Amino acid sequence: MSPENAAEGRSSVRIIAVIVLLIIAVLAIIAAILYFAEPAKSLPSILGTITHPASRAKESRPLRGAAALVVGVICLVAAWFVRRGTSSPR
Repeated sequence: MSPENAAEGRSSVRIIAVIVLLIIAVLAIIAAILYFAEPAKSLPSILGTITHPASRAKESRPLRGAAALVVGVICLVAAWFVRRGTSSPR
């Protein structure tokens, strides 16, 4: 395998990694917005709907929203670092 082919292979793997990290980041940020904006009874079932007890069903879920936001930001930063590594000429 020539050095050019090896570099091209590493570059395509990094691009795929950046895309995956960006998708995860966008989904996590959307989940964070939903956790902050919607009461627990109105959340999609994949995000953990609460219907019982009734006192908790009308509250938002700020702790899960904060966790999802942190995951989204970490993925964005990781994607930036991975992408930054591809632009350095050799």
